[in-house]
Amino acid sequence: MSHAQVLPQPPHPARGGRAMGTSLTLAALLALPAVPAEPWPHPIPARVQDGPNPDLFVMTLGPVGTPLAQGIYDPLRDQVALLDGSVLPHYYRDRLGLNHFKPMDKSVFPEPPSGFCTWYYYYQDLDEGEVRRSTDWLARNLKDYGARIVQVDDAWQKEKEDGGHGSRDWSGVDAHFPGGMAALAAHIKARGFVPGLWVAPHGQSNPEVVRANPGVFLQKPDGTSPSDTWEGKWLVDPSAPAAPDYLRRLFGTFTGWGFDYFKIDGQPVVLDEYRRTRVFMHEPGEAGALYRRTVGAIRDAIGPRRYLLGCWGLPVEGMGLMDGCRTGGDVVRGWDGFLTALEPTLRSYYQHNIAWYTDPDVMLVRSPLTLDQARAWATLQGLTGQALFVSDRLMDLSRDRVDILRKVFPAADIRPLDLFPSTRAKRIWDLKIHHLGRAYDVAGVFNYGTLQALQVALSWKDLGLPAQAPLHVFDFWNQEYLGAWEAGFAVDLPPTSCRVLALVPCDGAIQLVSTSRHITQGWVDVQALRTEGNTVSGASRVIRDDPYDLHFAYPRGRNFQVASATARGASGPLPVSVTCHQGWATVRIRSSRTQRVAWKVTFRPAPAYAYPTRPPEGLQVEPAGLDGAILRWRDAYYLNAGYQVYLDGQLLGHAGGPAFPLTRLDPRRPHTAQVRSAWEDGGASPGKAELTFTVAGLLPGRLDLGTLEPLRSTGIRSAAAAFTVAGAHRRGLPAHAEAELEYDLKALYTTFSGEAAFDDSDRGRTKVTFTVLGDGRELWTSGALTGAGGPRAFRIPIAGVRRLVLRTTAPGAAPEDDDWANAPHAGWLEPVLEGPAR
Repeated sequence: MSHAQVLPQPPHPARGGRAMGTSLTLAALLALPAVPAEPWPHPIPARVQDGPNPDLFVMTLGPVGTPLAQGIYDPLRDQVALLDGSVLPHYYRDRLGLNHFKPMDKSVFPEPPSGFCTWYYYYQDLDEGEVRRSTDWLARNLKDYGARIVQVDDAWQKEKEDGGHGSRDWSGVDAHFPGGMAALAAHIKARGFVPGLWVAPHGQSNPEVVRANPGVFLQKPDGTSPSDTWEGKWLVDPSAPAAPDYLRRLFGTFTGWGFDYFKIDGQPVVLDEYRRTRVFMHEPGEAGALYRRTVGAIRDAIGPRRYLLGCWGLPVEGMGLMDGCRTGGDVVRGWDGFLTALEPTLRSYYQHNIAWYTDPDVMLVRSPLTLDQARAWATLQGLTGQALFVSDRLMDLSRDRVDILRKVFPAADIRPLDLFPSTRAKRIWDLKIHHLGRAYDVAGVFNYGTLQALQVALSWKDLGLPAQAPLHVFDFWNQEYLGAWEAGFAVDLPPTSCRVLALVPCDGAIQLVSTSRHITQGWVDVQALRTEGNTVSGASRVIRDDPYDLHFAYPRGRNFQVASATARGASGPLPVSVTCHQGWATVRIRSSRTQRVAWKVTFRPAPAYAYPTRPPEGLQVEPAGLDGAILRWRDAYYLNAGYQVYLDGQLLGHAGGPAFPLTRLDPRRPHTAQVRSAWEDGGASPGKAELTFTVAGLLPGRLDLGTLEPLRSTGIRSAAAAFTVAGAHRRGLPAHAEAELEYDLKALYTTFSGEAAFDDSDRGRTKVTFTVLGDGRELWTSGALTGAGGPRAFRIPIAGVRRLVLRTTAPGAAPEDDDWANAPHAGWLEPVLEGPAR
């Protein structure tokens, strides 16, 4: 059988790597950028746990070195060598529990896949014409940006007996595809894309297929099926001698049609059924090993040069055989869909681009998502480099929403610095990039909440950047330069939104700080870069009919203007326009074809305007959690460029408006805050506003636990939610199956009260036990409850308790999704802390 190349890519060097000693120094980590990029697998910098800021989620692109690294991970040895000289052996296999771990082979697929999936607009009501129209649209609008795959999802297969779509019968094709699947695959290939196909290959719903393949499917002695599930009425017997040949023939049909990318669905269902139905197997065995036998047969059938994606919910038993993994459940329209993609990203990203490519499910950008929400979803994809698929009706998208897609296509070769699962909704995502001698960060800052605006303070020290040196700050989604500031920067966020900031250390020269093409701001597009005096030159890949912006910033306190700017493509000069601002400039290049463009920009000195700033007034403080506060003051009437905020004599950073959040404070210690007005050159007002406070002194006597952010959440979501109990509307914390919420109370309160209850929508099929623990000791338990028993109230003394854990256990509940089967709809209603221990 011949195997087509699935993802057209530039030549990739042969696999290789080097062994690594265990004696490390911080200098060795920081020297990494000087080392040429090696073919994977090779050692990479790593964190194995959170640092001082637990809100930080870190990834890397290129040969990055950072003081945030706690050691170096060697994938060939599967070990982490820590800075103190100790070694964590078999790190992925034993520490992270991935029994089949081996470093992924990137020689065939050197970058994550990017493309289009039909499911989340058309579902099972899909036809051949829509696939062709979507493919043609992609060819015109996203192909030059890196889209490579068109994947047909659940809808193509033979109809059900009642004429409905979405059977589990792979022996025929739905009437909505009259031209046949081979012709459709040929159309996709003719437009320059890779055809992809969804299938649930372990299942079958056609009894004729079962009879025609004796011994292949699990059957009871009477010939009926012991496994009638979402996967199909019958299930392949993984121990049957004939099963591998059946799977090879099935996928031989698909590859014969011309498909080169495969999404195999329902894999956790298959594994669960193999554990449950051992007694009906030809030769019972361990479920994971038997499952790998079936996936191995599929891999044999498609060969090494076709892409295999396992779906859904992290079927780690397929690791080493699959190229990628759908790590979570299905997304939905709207903000809940984004949150569905967020959860597996935080939980499983440590596997990405190391063991396989992770896939948090598709990205949606259509209404009812606002543009802010669509940008947040795109940022999730763009800053992580996970498999990137869009699943809207592309022809209906507005220009603004198409532009959002273009800013993140293709998925870049990003991998985690954080080699551990995250158990909280981290809001600061830091992508560290080293490219063409440029070392810079792209920080994504998120507000996941739906009701309140949020301000998040970025700390250069927390990001592993020089705290006392100014960093250029450029807002990517707003295409706006925000100045150069020491120590940190306060980011203002409306509900359900994000900001993306390029952070570029000032080097005393005119610098390229951002480009408009891609969220990585240079990695995808800039191919050469050089600075000589007041001239910056380079080369970029520019997309046809898409204005390409180069953004330059000047040394702080100096101003320039563009003296000349030129661009040249393969056929000669290209049109260039220039926009000059104080402190920065933009050069825009236009090209009627996609090509490499050489450009050159020369600057000359220009006068700068400065305004004498005046000190702010009216400084106040309010609590934010148990170890934080928010400073507020009256916004100045007279001109300034923002404010500099100090705590206990230490500069914390810059705020554009009259507020700044303080975090990680000792709640009982007095703190002194100061605020000065600032100008663009880094100068500050001689006068200041000042106050002294303690967080404990600001706290109320009663505090809703739902207003605090948990240290850790092992459930699905931890935000307070609305419940209906006995017809009454109530508020509380969701109690997910087999979940824990952990809070750091800092021994500040003496009593905890609330109710353990079920929403009226609960089906009452599963018993749930609610347990409260304080510093590891059980303080209260509900016993096994169902909704029929009504709410169970509690009031617990917690004096001296620092760590409060809310635990729910529900044997038999569906852990992945509260909408599935018998998962309980339970909650901790009105959880309240009382009696602050001042």
